[in-house]
Amino acid sequence: MCRVLLASPEHADRKFLKQIFAEHFFNVLFLDDALSAEKAYERSLEQRPDMLILDVSGSSEEIFQYKINIVKRHPNVKVILIDNEENFKHIQTAIRCGAVDYLVKPLKVEECKSAIHRAILALNQVSLLDYERKSVTDTIKESAAQMMQYVHEHYYEEINLDSLAAFMHLNKSYVSRFFKETVGMSFVSYLRHYRLEQAKKLLRTSDLTVTEVAEQVGYLDLTYFSRIFKKENNHTPNEYKQIFQGEHVPADIAFAEGHH
Repeated sequence: MCRVLLASPEHADRKFLKQIFAEHFFNVLFLDDALSAEKAYERSLEQRPDMLILDVSGSSEEIFQYKINIVKRHPNVKVILIDNEENFKHIQTAIRCGAVDYLVKPLKVEECKSAIHRAILALNQVSLLDYERKSVTDTIKESAAQMMQYVHEHYYEEINLDSLAAFMHLNKSYVSRFFKETVGMSFVSYLRHYRLEQAKKLLRTSDLTVTEVAEQVGYLDLTYFSRIFKKENNHTPNEYKQIFQGEHVPADIAFAEGHH
């Protein structure tokens, strides 16, 4: 579940962004909207946002300081900045702060979709933007979100369609068909994809051995884990660890440290 915090004084912009999430992305939970960066920071003290979309229009250094404080508190949060007009200084700061994207108003659907898609991928979650699906009602979306939440909370256990069907109190073949039609990939594919994303995160950010990583994401057979990991990522888990380990320190932190 991707927890999104929208911080903008503009009701129309917040509504526009929520519409994009509703039409193109699953598995999103909105925290209460913030009308300023200061309010966003206060929200972050009580809740843990995964994605922050922050309006920096005509802003002072103070807004960026609140942003840095949010990132210091939640180092994995992904930030998208929106601005009234292109501001070179803001662009520079956005780049130095490691923001996922910097969008200029009027907001455009495709640009927003692309930024949100990349933020979700950067969170080691599965973005379903590119999957064709039928139009879905809120009830269907809620059921799909429950199923995906089940995967996110139990992916390291020996779960399968039977356990998901039991959790949902639904027939197994119905769950299988529903998941595929609504989410755009089969339950098995989604589970594998999500496990591998979590494995990549552990390989980059921890000192666990490849065997330990495999076990932590639900694979007791190391050979099988290594084979599917390489198929998905063009590197063995060991190669991936050597290439990417340590690449998890957000630019924000370094930027913030340099300012004190």
